[in-house]
Amino acid sequence: MARVLGASNPCRTEAMIDIIDHLPEAHVSAGVRLYYTSLEAKLGPVFGPLDAALAVLPGSIHHSRCLVALSEGHLVGILGIHDARGSFLAPTYMIMAKHYGTMSGMYRTSLLMLLDSKVAPGDLYLDGIAVAPTHRGQGIGTALMTAFEHRARDNGFATVSLEVIDTNPRARQLYTRFGYHEIATHSMGPFSHLFGFRTTHRMSKPIDEVQHVRPHG
Repeated sequence: MARVLGASNPCRTEAMIDIIDHLPEAHVSAGVRLYYTSLEAKLGPVFGPLDAALAVLPGSIHHSRCLVALSEGHLVGILGIHDARGSFLAPTYMIMAKHYGTMSGMYRTSLLMLLDSKVAPGDLYLDGIAVAPTHRGQGIGTALMTAFEHRARDNGFATVSLEVIDTNPRARQLYTRFGYHEIATHSMGPFSHLFGFRTTHRMSKPIDEVQHVRPHG
């Protein structure tokens, strides 16, 4: 059972998963590792190998711009959020230059800007979602998505949105079943070879289509 717990409202899933509205300091390492390894196909060209990424990312995240799934005190899922203030993962050039050097830091920051999705007023954007391999198929991803949509609705957003790369048709089909509709396509142009995908598909869902029933224990 999933229950959304948070500063405002704690929730629990069938496998007794708690979903909270921030990343606790004690879970930063596990959260960053899971998030990066799940999105490495997209973030790899920016941050490089896992060891390099793990040196940069813990100091580059906003703890309150995410939702976290916990099972018996262990982090098993995470969903990054991007709103008008910024994204869950937002390293500055200074941080990038410190870890990669001046020129490489500038280059990698430019690559990250290519992936940065502009968020329209009234829209809450899903930056990325990851579930631990050992806990997949237990409804954790669905619980995180539901909590994300409820967060948007409860805070007065008009829409929720996300992007899917063209090499992940299964995710695109999944979000379509969740009620998301494609509204735009973005080409990676000459950077498609570097990132390994040619286009991203922006998908959106009106907040009035979000169900008003909360998961509960």
